[in-house]
Amino acid sequence: MGYMAKPKSRDDIRNTSRLIRKIQSAEKELYFPIVDFLEKTLPRIIPGFTFRVGEVEEMGECHGLTFPERNEIMIRSDVYLRACEGSGRDRLTMAHELYHYLEHSKETVVFARTGTKNIPPYKDPEWQADAFGGELLVPYDLAKDLTIDEIAEYCGVSLAAAKVQYRQIHK
Repeated sequence: MGYMAKPKSRDDIRNTSRLIRKIQSAEKELYFPIVDFLEKTLPRIIPGFTFRVGEVEEMGECHGLTFPERNEIMIRSDVYLRACEGSGRDRLTMAHELYHYLEHSKETVVFARTGTKNIPPYKDPEWQADAFGGELLVPYDLAKDLTIDEIAEYCGVSLAAAKVQYRQIHK
């Protein structure tokens, strides 16, 4: 049993990331300030939104949790601190949770018993959130002429994420 979300193409997800960048006035910036967006911008534009840092003991193995019904995103304290220091993996975790908050609620995500078949990526909420994290932190239009190392450095993502986005850009 897995979860299934409304279908979203990479282009749909890319357009959502462009909208978020526009809201943050970061359309022309390679480095997206995901921590500031969650801490300052989202609470300003969405009444009642809460960004919370949870303790490791409270969250256990979970690096981030999203509670759309409570209007809340919670990031584990060690992940948050590393994201504040610029850790690409942890910045991506925060962007991933942002997409869950924006697009995945009880109304849009359902349990799916697929038997032996896998859920197609475009309907998989985890794939969608991962794709969004990459698209938000590595803007297609600005990164298309960069090398993998430049993407990692200028966009503040891990080398692994830079490689994934580089392949997406150069398909």
